[in-house]
Amino acid sequence: MSTDIEVKPNLFGQLAPPQRSGLFGFSLGQSVALVPIVLVVITLLAFQYFLLAAGLVAVSIVAFALVKINRKDGRNIYGRIMLRRAQKHKEKKDQHFYLAGPTGKGTPDGKTRLPGLMARSELSEHVDSFGEPFGLIRVSGNGVHNYSVVFETHPAGEDLIDADQMQHRIALWAAWLTQRGADEGIRGASVTIESSPDSGLRLRSLIQNNRAADSPEFARIVTNQIESSFQGGAPQLVARISVTFSGRRVDGQAGDRGTVEMAEEIATRVPTIRAELAGTGAGAVKSCTAQQITDFTRVAYDPTVANTVEEMQSDGGTGLLWEDAGPSFHHDGFDLYRHDRAVSKSWTMWKGPSGHFTADSLKRVLEPLPGVLRKRVTLLYRPIPADQTTKVVDQEQNDARFAGSQSRNSARARQRQMAAQKTASEEAMGAGLTRFGLILTITASDFEDFSKWDRKVPGLFSRAKLRVRPALANQAVTFQAGLPLGLVLPDHMLIPEEVRMMF
Repeated sequence: MSTDIEVKPNLFGQLAPPQRSGLFGFSLGQSVALVPIVLVVITLLAFQYFLLAAGLVAVSIVAFALVKINRKDGRNIYGRIMLRRAQKHKEKKDQHFYLAGPTGKGTPDGKTRLPGLMARSELSEHVDSFGEPFGLIRVSGNGVHNYSVVFETHPAGEDLIDADQMQHRIALWAAWLTQRGADEGIRGASVTIESSPDSGLRLRSLIQNNRAADSPEFARIVTNQIESSFQGGAPQLVARISVTFSGRRVDGQAGDRGTVEMAEEIATRVPTIRAELAGTGAGAVKSCTAQQITDFTRVAYDPTVANTVEEMQSDGGTGLLWEDAGPSFHHDGFDLYRHDRAVSKSWTMWKGPSGHFTADSLKRVLEPLPGVLRKRVTLLYRPIPADQTTKVVDQEQNDARFAGSQSRNSARARQRQMAAQKTASEEAMGAGLTRFGLILTITASDFEDFSKWDRKVPGLFSRAKLRVRPALANQAVTFQAGLPLGLVLPDHMLIPEEVRMMF
């Protein structure tokens, strides 16, 4: 009798981003833009301006055809032109260059604060209801009032994990995200996996601090060989999770509730959020203190000081302040980001999985890369509040039916309708909805290293069926959004999300 057991992989799919469909395969916003053109053409025909009407129709056909053709990485020709113009505008106003420190500009106190959207951020430390300290990052300005906490986790990986156990972990992680949508005032969450070369300081400290004075000669020889042979051989992996809360006033008026009031509320919620990560594969979870947040942020902007920071941490602490965590210099180029003594490039997801994928689809993406100072993969989540999920799924069902009526024989249209129906059924049973994105950032010592990564990075996502593209004209912002600091980019955009979805 055969004892072989067939283990089927866990398959996931049917992911559909919210979108608004229009006529003839265009988006709703593009279809609305056709209305005034049609009215002008009708008016010209009524006054017998046939040549002008024909010319306007020809120009309109070419203009709208360019929306569909000549696409590269999901961007049409208009999008690429706007990116170039945005970069030139930024360079013209000298906004692409940042110089801080005693000889810097814009920082009269000589500090090296974080640039960009985090320039006005504040970091404080508080104690939760279990007596554990946690750092609280406050980001305000332009109508944004967000507060973020960071957790450091120690996942054990997928080795020696049964398929049933893996399924259980995935279910608990889905429940964790669903609960964030049910919680009041959650703006977003992120998971960051960062890999870097190991300095060997931890191994050296472990051996030296545990070596007995009367140990045998053979044991000393073996430990000495281990210390000299294996230091810096394996990459160092760090996982962090951030959760961002809204600090808007609950009485409906504009303004911020303030750090004191938000710290008191978040202090009671942090232990629950931390405890709910148990069983998800996150391993031991601990809140990051303000000093830990400052230290890893400083290392992100200047990886060459990583060994120094690690040595100081083991010798009583770095003593760095939040005002000193940023770079002393950065240059925000069109496709590269130069900061202090390093160069970084970020890629963002522009298209989600087009089919089914498995639980280990991102394994290649998360693996350390040789020859780089740092690699950071950040999954961004924006749970949709529970009181809005029904509206979202109903809208998606209506749009899917409308898109299907425009192309009755389209397999993709039928698949979208089935996915919308399945999503609505699961939402009615209590499932949550979450928007997600992904940022991959590679930091190297020389910009010439990116010539090969430009070719290799898209292939890393082939198994996950994700499509990524360079964050053109937005490298500095994307680099910052990829850090586990709780930055929610949609909150900082000038155009409301409802309008962006139309296009």
